[in-house]
Amino acid sequence: MKKLLLSFFAVHIICTTQAQETDTVDIWNLPPLNVEQGPYTTDWSNLSRQYNTPAWWRDAKLGAWSHWDPQSMAEYGDWYALRMYNEGHPQSNYHREHFGHPSEYGYKELCRDWKTDLWDPEDLMNLYEKMGARYFLALGNHHDNFDCWESKYQPWNSVNIGPHQDIVGIWEKVARKHNMPFGIGFHATPARTWGQFMPPRYKSDSNGDKAGVPYDAILTKADGYKPNADGTDKWWKGMDPQDLYGPVHHNGRNSLESPFANQFMWRVDDAIRKYQPDMIYFDDHAGDSQEDLGINMGLGKLTPEIIANFYNIASKRANGNREVVATFKGVGGRYNSFQHNPEMVDIVDRSLVKSTELYTEDDIMPFPFQTEVSLQDWHYQQGGKYRSASEIITRLMQNVSRNGCLLLNITQHGRGDIDQEARQICLDIGRWVSINKEAIYSARPFDVWGNDHIIYTRQGGYIYAIVVNPADEEIILPPLSDQSPSVGKITKVEMVENGQAIPFRQSAEGLSIQMNQFVTPGISDQQLAKGYKVIRITHDKTWFNDDDPGVRTFGWNRRCKTGLGDFNNDLSFSTQAGDTWTATIEARKMSIVAPQGMGEGLMEVYIDGKHAGEVTFAKSQEVKHQSVVFTSKKLGKGKHEIQLKNKSGWIAIDAIVIQQ
Repeated sequence: MKKLLLSFFAVHIICTTQAQETDTVDIWNLPPLNVEQGPYTTDWSNLSRQYNTPAWWRDAKLGAWSHWDPQSMAEYGDWYALRMYNEGHPQSNYHREHFGHPSEYGYKELCRDWKTDLWDPEDLMNLYEKMGARYFLALGNHHDNFDCWESKYQPWNSVNIGPHQDIVGIWEKVARKHNMPFGIGFHATPARTWGQFMPPRYKSDSNGDKAGVPYDAILTKADGYKPNADGTDKWWKGMDPQDLYGPVHHNGRNSLESPFANQFMWRVDDAIRKYQPDMIYFDDHAGDSQEDLGINMGLGKLTPEIIANFYNIASKRANGNREVVATFKGVGGRYNSFQHNPEMVDIVDRSLVKSTELYTEDDIMPFPFQTEVSLQDWHYQQGGKYRSASEIITRLMQNVSRNGCLLLNITQHGRGDIDQEARQICLDIGRWVSINKEAIYSARPFDVWGNDHIIYTRQGGYIYAIVVNPADEEIILPPLSDQSPSVGKITKVEMVENGQAIPFRQSAEGLSIQMNQFVTPGISDQQLAKGYKVIRITHDKTWFNDDDPGVRTFGWNRRCKTGLGDFNNDLSFSTQAGDTWTATIEARKMSIVAPQGMGEGLMEVYIDGKHAGEVTFAKSQEVKHQSVVFTSKKLGKGKHEIQLKNKSGWIAIDAIVIQQ
């Protein structure tokens, strides 16, 4: 016990100053990570009141991802580092046939033999830009537990082993050169890595001539000093396989109580401080009430610590984005990880960006989210099928229309290059996006997102309709009727691609249009070239919505799909004194629109920092939506900051009517 205490205090002295460099660190006996001090605390309420998803990310809509690490070397699909140890699995059979038995050629050898000689990050970043990506994410580590950077707390990393390159560091420099916001993905979370990927590595075959022979994870650092049969040194002499595979444990169910959980926190902190990412991604749940393959999933109590640490570190940067993004899964939805405390879902949703891998939310969400999709398998699969450019565009527009962004992995070969087919898909996506960018970048959801044939977005007072497989006959768009609470009189309908006017008629039934079919040049995917057309709709109810670009809030909440007659079918509201809603508009006159009768409270209005008046909300049986609650007729020429402050009770904003 005395020895353990001495070890703890020795490491504590080494690690107390987190920025201090050390020669040796006992990664399995680290002190608890101290969260960076700053405005953000580990209290969910504090995080939800203060955090705003940054404009650079909300407006980007499309990101590129390099989901690439030693598992790619085998070129035999995702989760290879686990299934190569699962006797009888196709990946295990493949491994034994092409590399050897896991007792002799384990995952550590795969890491050693990972070559990146065909990786051209500059060329790939150029391709991502041509594809239309506005941010980029590099894989920091996967469930395999290998770090793709010069990791301070994981000696099994890409600088020490394999390519002998700082993969994340190189990506970061190239992304910054291209002015591309840069992110890092962390998959080596406790549940997946400690709980699922590590235990099978300690086993052995049950059948065959190697039955009972332990796989290589049983090896220790001491074994590395034992010469090979021919008298030569082992290639991993001086390294400890347990740093990669973990100390032997057969029950990883409660991984958050393991020494790995704290080590993971230090590794994330290390990467954040080294590379100053604008975004971090976690392939795990924010809560802790989900199970997968018999393991308790989720970062649970660690999530607010990670977020507060990241936000506070970013807030002190001298350069780059101080407003950053952290993404986690399981915030509500089909994989809700807050089943034991459902009241937390709305609070957590406002504190971060939720991730919905492969699954786009079914409807418009009040707060932004991200869906991750891969062109092929997450790790390259020989002969694997690619998603088409038209499928990716469908997913992109579904995300934009529902308040999300799409992060697309362009699957790389083990050596770092990509197939020509993948390159052409990216170019097709980019061609379509460049033509129709006004309906994508910085766009926000409309009243409804649409359906499989027509998808809606809005921006700058215009409404956009993405028509999939338009027919020659008349098309009716019911949400754009003259009875819609968010649509004024429609005065023009035109093709975004070429400005061609489209005959139309607006009625109580909807907007009737007649489109001509044509092929967009420069796109090889003929389904995309022929069947995905965007139209721009001009109307006279061009209000500034409560969630338009430039809005910042402290403490406010949102609801969408209200179905009550609010402009754009959504509403921002506050119930706590001191909450603020701020936006910058350009207008000579303006009116604030909000529902009257829903709640009771007092709202103060400030214009350019000066108190301009108060709005009283009185609860009543009859609720009047889109009520003008405040007007200022003498703003003066130019831009003006409008701030709404909760003085007491329930207050809200629906939109601002701008007049020049």
